Amino acid sequence: MSTAPALTPAQNAARRWLSLTFILVIVASMGLSGWFALYEGSTRFLLPFTADDATALVSRAVTDTRAHPSLDTIRRVSEETWALSLVTSPQRFADSRIMEQGIYYTTMPRTNQVLMAVHVLFGSFCMLVGGLQFWPGFRKRFMKAHRIIGTIYVVTVPVSVVTVLVYMARTPPHHIYAHLVAWIALWVFGGLALVAVAMAVRALKARRIFEHQAWMALSFGCLMVAPLLRLDWVLLAQFLPHIDQETLNLVTMGIMLPQTMLISYGLILVNRQNPRPMRQRVPATLARTSATTFLRLMPGLFGMAVLFAGLNVWLYEVRGGISGLAAAAKLLPVALLQREQSVLASHPLSTLLFTFGISLAFPLGLVAVKRLLRTSGTLAADSAAAGHEASVPATDIAIIATALLSLVSGIGASILGWGIGLAPNAEWVSGGTPYVVNGLVIAGFSLRLLAARAAKQPAQMKESLVFLLCLLPFPTLFFITLEAMSLLPVPADYIAAGQGFVVPAGFSGALLFLAILYVVHGQATREHN
Repeated sequence: MSTAPALTPAQNAARRWLSLTFILVIVASMGLSGWFALYEGSTRFLLPFTADDATALVSRAVTDTRAHPSLDTIRRVSEETWALSLVTSPQRFADSRIMEQGIYYTTMPRTNQVLMAVHVLFGSFCMLVGGLQFWPGFRKRFMKAHRIIGTIYVVTVPVSVVTVLVYMARTPPHHIYAHLVAWIALWVFGGLALVAVAMAVRALKARRIFEHQAWMALSFGCLMVAPLLRLDWVLLAQFLPHIDQETLNLVTMGIMLPQTMLISYGLILVNRQNPRPMRQRVPATLARTSATTFLRLMPGLFGMAVLFAGLNVWLYEVRGGISGLAAAAKLLPVALLQREQSVLASHPLSTLLFTFGISLAFPLGLVAVKRLLRTSGTLAADSAAAGHEASVPATDIAIIATALLSLVSGIGASILGWGIGLAPNAEWVSGGTPYVVNGLVIAGFSLRLLAARAAKQPAQMKESLVFLLCLLPFPTLFFITLEAMSLLPVPADYIAAGQGFVVPAGFSGALLFLAILYVVHGQATREHN
C-alpha cells in the first residue's frame, strides 16, 4: 500500500485542538475527583480513628438525610456525595444504598479501615496530577516535573492498588456498592493496572518511550474506574432523570469497561505524532509472534466465526433473543426477557441487519487482517519474500465489506438497545445498555476503518480491525458468561440486585483488553509515538 498522504495545516490544527480538549477534560475531571478523594480520605475514612462514636455520628446523619433530604444534611454523610448532589439531587442519593455503605465503612474491621484509608489517600495523588503526564505540551515544557510526578506515580499506584486488592480479598461482594460486578471489576482493573505500571517501567529502562507511554496510558485508564463511576452518575442522571440511583449504577457498570479502555486508547492517540514522517521501527518480537500465531490459528478462528454466526441466527431469528437460553430464566427478570422479545419482534429489519451484519463482518474482518499482515507491517517482508503477497484490490474489498457490515450491525444493535430502553425500579435492570454501548463503539470503529482506508494508513486500518474483531462477538460472550453464571451458586439477593444481567453485560466487551494490548505493541504506536 502507498504511503499515507500528509495532513493539511487545517487538519493538523483541528487534531491539535481536539487532543487538547480531550486532555484538559481528563485533567480537570480527574483533578477534581482527586481533590474530593483526598478530602474524603483525610476526613471520612479517618473518622473511625479520630472519633469514638463514628458509627453513631454517621448513622444520625443518614437518618436526618433520609428524613429531610437536603444539601446540608447529606454533607454530614459525605463531602463527595454532597458534591454529586449539587448537580443531581439529594433525594437521589438519600434513597440509595450509598447511605448504608457510609455506615459500613465505620463498622468494618479495623484492618479494612486502614486499607481503605491508605488506598484513598495514595490513589488521590494519581487522580490529582496523573492526567498531566499525558499532556504533550506540559511534558515537553516541564520535563523535570514530568519525571518527578512519574516517579511518585509508579510508587503510589502499587500501594493504592495492592491495598484495595487486599481489602477486596477480605470483603464479601455484598459489602461493596454494586455487589458482584464491582468486586470483579476492581480485581480485573486493579491487576491490570499493576501489570501496566510494571511494564511501563520496564519499557522506560529499555528506552522504548513509545511503549512506555502506551503502558502508562493503560494504567491510568484502569485507575479511572472509581472516579468515572461517580462522573457517570452525574452525567447519566441528566439524560435519565426518571431512573433511580440503583438502576443508574447498573447502567454505569455496564459501560465501564469500554469507557476505560477507550479513554486509555484516547490518551495513546493524543501522544502520537502523526504529522511527522513515520519512523520505521523494527516490529516488536511479541508483535511478530502474535501475528504468526494469528495466521496459524486462522482455521480455528474461522470455525469459531461459523459457531458465532450459527448461535446469533438461532437466538435472534429463531428463539427471539436472550429468552431462548435456559440460563436466562434463572438469572434475568421476566420483565426484561419479555421486553427484549417484544422489541426484537417489532423491529424485524433491525434484528435481521444486526444478526447477519455481525455474523458476516467477523469472518471478513479475519480475512482483512490476514491480508494486511501480508501486504504491510509486521509480516510484510516475510510474505513478499515467500511470494504470498496478497493483491491490494482484494485487501480493499475485504476492508470495505468488513467496515460496512460492521457499521450496519452497530446501527442495528443501537436501535434494538434503544428500543429495549431503561425503566425505573430496576424492572428491566439496565435494559438495552449492552446493545447501545457495543453498537455505538462498533459503528465508530467501522467509520474509523473507512477513514483510515481513504487516507491509505495500513497501521490505522489494522488497529481498527483488531478493535472490531474484539467487539463483534459481544452477543456470544454475553451468552457464554450467562450460561457460566447459571452453573455457579449465585446468591438470590445478587440476582435480585441485577447481577445476573450486569456481570455478563460487562464481560461482553472483555476482548477489548486484547485490543488495547495490541495497540501498545502495534505498528501505529511504535511508529508515531
